[in-house]
Amino acid sequence: MSEFAKSLVLASDGLCVLHGWHDLAERRFGDIDVVGNHVCCMGHLRRLVNDDGCRLVQCLVHEATCFYFVLWGKSGATYEMRALDVALDYRRDGRVWLTAEEMLEGAREWNGIQVAAPRVEFEYLLLKKILKEELPTRTAIRMAELARELGEEAERIAERWLGAREARHNVLALREGRWQPSRGELARLKRVLKRRRFAEDPLNPLRYWTSEIPRVFRRLREPTGLVVAVLGPDGSGKTSVRDAVEPRLAPAFRRTGREHFLPWRLRSRRDTGPVTDPHGAAPRGAMSSTLKLAYYLAEAWLGYALRVWPAKVRTTLVLFDRYYHDLLVDPRRYRYGGPLWLARLVGRLIPKPDIFILLDLPAEVAHARKPEVELEEARRLRQRYLELARELGAHVVDASRPLDEVVREVEEIVLTYMERRTRARLTRLFPDLRRSDG
Repeated sequence: MSEFAKSLVLASDGLCVLHGWHDLAERRFGDIDVVGNHVCCMGHLRRLVNDDGCRLVQCLVHEATCFYFVLWGKSGATYEMRALDVALDYRRDGRVWLTAEEMLEGAREWNGIQVAAPRVEFEYLLLKKILKEELPTRTAIRMAELARELGEEAERIAERWLGAREARHNVLALREGRWQPSRGELARLKRVLKRRRFAEDPLNPLRYWTSEIPRVFRRLREPTGLVVAVLGPDGSGKTSVRDAVEPRLAPAFRRTGREHFLPWRLRSRRDTGPVTDPHGAAPRGAMSSTLKLAYYLAEAWLGYALRVWPAKVRTTLVLFDRYYHDLLVDPRRYRYGGPLWLARLVGRLIPKPDIFILLDLPAEVAHARKPEVELEEARRLRQRYLELARELGAHVVDASRPLDEVVREVEEIVLTYMERRTRARLTRLFPDLRRSDG
């Protein structure tokens, strides 16, 4: 286990790691599933919010009592992201399955941290993998080890949830190392789980949804995804920066997506490669340019409603290279021949990304990289981009430096924004998390 990953749970008095502690050192990025009671979890959350040694850049409340924290910190000479999945109980698919007290029972120390008892680890993995309808080979091997270690107790645990016949069959297959059920078989076992849970506790779904509905509305009001638009002239490296920064930021999100200029196009366009003559085509007339702006506005709002906003709710990082506002700087590139004030007015109506980043570079460097743009034109475009950046509150990044330096600065900008957003949201949700003035 890396020092950074280990420090996340060593500092958490009363939290218990549920599984997967053996191979954390080998995983480049992996979440750590931990459980604790309410007082303990709130104390740990307070430490994370106020800890100067790591940065809390994301918090997904994926169930009413389950918090997925993504933290960025230093491990030796490098920086890494780690995730803590902190639960007050285990709930999923409309049911509460295990309480914190049940999962903490028999916890023991391992390598300086608290880890779950073998019976708890086995029960948790059994429920989790059936409910998720997936069983990775690594997990199947671990469950087989636990089933052999627990002996008849493994059957009793499985019998509680699946019934005697299913328990005998599946635990025997586990011990013999041949429990690799199909997706359909796992789906059938999931139905058995839910049916037996309802028969045992008919009010369980009601308790689940009573606390879950407010969480869903919170997620709709405050999406956990992020939209970043990278602006800049030809030669500034927008596509290269986007391609390099995407995998570095991906661990803080569920998924990533890429867009260009507008979030959705009403008609498909073929990728024709780099633009070699951005000012070669003649501008449209005033009337057709005005109609084109109306078309852009419709595309932008349809794209936001149907693609961008749902993606943000699903915790997606959406990266744009270019955005509508590039048109305000270089209307010739987009063949716009109408009044600039009208294009600016439409720009105020276009839905904005969370972060604008301008890749700036001297005109001489831009001209050397893209000689098809005249030097004087490159100077004019740079000045306009800088003015636009001031209007939009965009972050200006010197793109004349080596790519890795540019990418690190862009990554820092995004993570700083996410850290501030996460802290603000958590302190609104839990006001007592604010750092004490004393």
